[in-house]
Amino acid sequence: MRSSRALVALICAAVGAWPFVSRVDAQGGEVKALPAEDQQVIDRLLGPGVVRQALPSAPIDDTSVYFPLEERSSNYQVTGGPNAGSVQTLPVAKGKRPAGNVALRLALSPSQAGFIRQTEQGDLVMPAVSDAGEGVIIVTTPPNPFLLLGMKPGEARTLSQTVSVNYLDDPSKQDYSGTLNATYTYLGTYQVTVPAGTYPAVLVRLKYEGKVGPAHTEDSAYYFFAPGVGLVAMISQEDVEAFWVIHIDNKSGKVLASAQ
Repeated sequence: MRSSRALVALICAAVGAWPFVSRVDAQGGEVKALPAEDQQVIDRLLGPGVVRQALPSAPIDDTSVYFPLEERSSNYQVTGGPNAGSVQTLPVAKGKRPAGNVALRLALSPSQAGFIRQTEQGDLVMPAVSDAGEGVIIVTTPPNPFLLLGMKPGEARTLSQTVSVNYLDDPSKQDYSGTLNATYTYLGTYQVTVPAGTYPAVLVRLKYEGKVGPAHTEDSAYYFFAPGVGLVAMISQEDVEAFWVIHIDNKSGKVLASAQ
């Protein structure tokens, strides 16, 4: 009897240590434990204690719930990277497009912006990122996924992309280009505590690998979306030119300090 109980205990311990274990809670929601590798990156760049326990997850059935399609301005505390300790005001601005299509500009840093559009299927994608400080724009084809409709907890989607790096003083000239293999994963829902409050937030990760210009690129970006609030934490590159062209890793972590 003791040996049977010991065997069960060992099995449970092994399952608990598995890097992407899931379970179903009493209400039927799927609970996804955060993989250890991702937890280490998040703790290092956002700070320990920001991402707490895993919560029941559901499919993403309305992307605008997690990233409201409206203009707003939010303050983020920089927790990791070259500008750690500073506070950045990062607005979301809405552009006008024919036929009423939604087009948004999301500030990722004071000089960097991601351009977001909503597809007919309801996905939110980011076709381009600009860095006004360096005068450069990065275009990915097909676009980087930002929030994808219908994604289920633990689901991953892969895509092959071409990448172009153009300088704004001569945008018709393509200075660097390359190809990427990207994987977009809905990791799950987690309790996230930031200066602005505590939220249940879905976590998505964009992981990519390839070669752009002279540099071999391998990186991951993380975005935490809280219902009705939007981005409450994120990890991404601070200087897109340095990263894409010569692959200097200057990843930055940011947490929501306040929303206006």
